[in-house]
Amino acid sequence: MKVSDAALLKSGFSHADLQKLKNNISNYGGSLDSVTHDLANRFKASKWITIASFTILALTLVLASVDTSITLAVTLAIVLPFIWYLTPAKLAYKSWRYRRLTANSEPRQ
Repeated sequence: MKVSDAALLKSGFSHADLQKLKNNISNYGGSLDSVTHDLANRFKASKWITIASFTILALTLVLASVDTSITLAVTLAIVLPFIWYLTPAKLAYKSWRYRRLTANSEPRQ
């Protein structure tokens, strides 16, 4: 898939977002296509980690003691922001949304 600046701007990326992507490309190599693909995958991973964490927390609230539930809740309150920080959340979400929209609009072969 060919990713262009205009397509990214049209899908909701700002000029500052594009500059961040281009800085990443100049530092580490790759293309806009590979960077948006990697960021979209990071968003999916952090989304599923968050869902699994809250599911486990809900089960712990129902099945375990209050002390265990509080400990897990505090742990998640500390750990999840680090996970979200390591994945640049705004860029990852925009990349995921862009990939989803372009995948839906491409004709099937």
